[in-house]
Amino acid sequence: MELDGLLSPLNEGQRAAVQETEGYVRVAAGAGSGKTKVLTGRYVYIAKVLGVAPEHILSVTFTNKAAWEMRKRIRAYMPDVEGGWILTFHSACHKILKQEIAALAYPSNFMVLDEEDQKTILQRIYAENGLTLRNFPFKKCLDAIEIYKSESDYVPYLTDPKRETPAPDLPFAGDKKSMHFVILQYLENQRKNFFLDFADLIQFVLYLFESRPALLAKWANHFEYIQIDEFQDVSGEQYKLARLLAGAHKNLFIVGDPDQTIYSWRGADVRYFNEFCNRFAGAKTIVLDKNYRSTPEILAACNALIARNRDRLEKSLVAVRPSGAKPRYRHARSRTEESDAIAEEISRLHAAGTAYADIAVLYRGNYMSRAVEEALVRKKIPYTIFSGIAFYQRREIKDALAYLRLCVFGDDLSFQRAVNVPPRGIGKTRLAAIDALAGERECSRMDALRALTAHPLFRNTKAAELIAAVDEGKEFLKAHDLADALDFILQRSGYSEYMMLCGNQDRLDNLNELKASVRDFVDSAGEEVNAEDYLNGISLIANADAEDKKECVKLMTVHTAKGLEFKNVFVCCLNEGLFPSRKIKSKEEMEEERRVAYVALTRAEDRLYLSDAEGFDAHVDGALLTSRFLFDIDRSLLEIDGTFSEGHLARSKSYIQKSKLHMGCMPAHANIQIFRAGERVRHPIFGVGTVQALEAGAYTVLFGGGKTRSIAVSADILIPYYEKHGNK
Repeated sequence: MELDGLLSPLNEGQRAAVQETEGYVRVAAGAGSGKTKVLTGRYVYIAKVLGVAPEHILSVTFTNKAAWEMRKRIRAYMPDVEGGWILTFHSACHKILKQEIAALAYPSNFMVLDEEDQKTILQRIYAENGLTLRNFPFKKCLDAIEIYKSESDYVPYLTDPKRETPAPDLPFAGDKKSMHFVILQYLENQRKNFFLDFADLIQFVLYLFESRPALLAKWANHFEYIQIDEFQDVSGEQYKLARLLAGAHKNLFIVGDPDQTIYSWRGADVRYFNEFCNRFAGAKTIVLDKNYRSTPEILAACNALIARNRDRLEKSLVAVRPSGAKPRYRHARSRTEESDAIAEEISRLHAAGTAYADIAVLYRGNYMSRAVEEALVRKKIPYTIFSGIAFYQRREIKDALAYLRLCVFGDDLSFQRAVNVPPRGIGKTRLAAIDALAGERECSRMDALRALTAHPLFRNTKAAELIAAVDEGKEFLKAHDLADALDFILQRSGYSEYMMLCGNQDRLDNLNELKASVRDFVDSAGEEVNAEDYLNGISLIANADAEDKKECVKLMTVHTAKGLEFKNVFVCCLNEGLFPSRKIKSKEEMEEERRVAYVALTRAEDRLYLSDAEGFDAHVDGALLTSRFLFDIDRSLLEIDGTFSEGHLARSKSYIQKSKLHMGCMPAHANIQIFRAGERVRHPIFGVGTVQALEAGAYTVLFGGGKTRSIAVSADILIPYYEKHGNK
């Protein structure tokens, strides 16, 4: 049975992928090739044509936003579908653990920590042991905990009900000045409170499956079909989980683009995608190379850039759209000039009818936004900065969620955050009394406060008001909508009034947005959810979507932009040491950096602008040089604006050549061809000429008057000559 409107809009490759339901299948889907359409169509095909119950189909995405978008599309074909397993890896593991974690002596209502919760735990550890940020910055400590968990068999230690198993691989844990001690204390806090952090979710499921084969068999048999998006970004743990779950039915369908692998720093390993057919016997490969996003001119530049990578699955995107403008490369003589040019072009686009919301400025690192921001302010162009999890990290949002969590979990972390916001007169002495009683009775700090409310020490405090607010909030949650309950709790606790008295409209707007997010969460779930589901859902959002201000230019890092598309894209700061980053030290790292650049360029639909600048920059500790990624794209594919200072391009090319040699990107005595036959160049003495050939380390160049000269590559004195714009 073929569903009307399901297969007919698909091209041949997409249709083949949708109907390839059995066995191990790898889909190499280039940027803008419609992979979401394929994943959605295949899910519906399996459910409606094959008749498989959605509960037995696992569809894994890498972001909550992508999961919500897929659910929305599926409901267009299957309005009655409820629940299902359209989730991220971590959300899927959370859902499994909710059902099975009792086998590890953990309660089913365990709490998932976010980064702020982790920092709160560290604060207590530091305070109790006389440690400060000078000993270990929180970021360094959290990184160490994550690395430890990725390399150690620690889960048995957390789940051992006898609490006697020594923590593995922590030989210096007795030394309070060691990182091992802090890690051990963090683990102890987790054990005591049955906390799980983000890294634990997959590790706990893997341990559960490996230590209890019956549970693995149960879930492997449960998921008859598994499909995974963005497979080029899976980590070793995620790959292992996918392999285990697919072991019973052997139906694993993966989609990805190895040219967009840009997360190796967080464990992604593109080899799992590239070697898929070697790891799974009989695996099939389908290539989706038709691009529906960008113009042929933009794709030509993108293909030229990524073709410079050697360790890749060969493919070249083919444009479906009609021709448009060439990508424009603007070379500026200063960073200010570069930013002003971007602002000027945005202003021109807007005056011609382009909406600000259809324009994005991308950069490699957040710090690069400053000059662009200043230029946009000068031109009075509205903009917004996309910064990942910023919304859920704002103080007022964390405070509000702490109140809701206190009503749901009654946990110590939420208590610590909420107890004196607004001020209730419960200072250090009273908090110490609460902690002492909680330790003596082995109860929560909230329960300890209940016991102490009548104590003379708490006579002049508002402790009773906090207790009443939490108790009434719990009862309100049982009978009312989640969004209404949140509003009630904030009102009853006095937090809403406290925010009103602060007089900060932005914070009030953020609280209203939080309430809207609760309603959106409930609506998008497609099934009944409670406060616990919402809170854990928020904790699982690794990079929450930034606020979407409708009529603003969007500024963001390339990593934030991955998965998005815009009609007009500016990629700035294309200089050596900036993009590619100065942190790149190896050939492998440089290939990933080029993939980052490729992701940036492939975000553009109609117009693409590339820019760099000259001058001194403290981030590179010297003069700015043109990025190798601009040299990777043949100049015939670009419209070039601006003039270069004398010798700038020669210095840039010389630096890049030496960098490649240092990284092992080419043999030390390689015949390095910077210019190709037919390219126009300028010599400081002989003037303008045309490259004829490269032989024995020298260019044969035809100059004016029909004279040829052999110019050694090692001389580094030839620079490009651009007839249209000149070259000073």
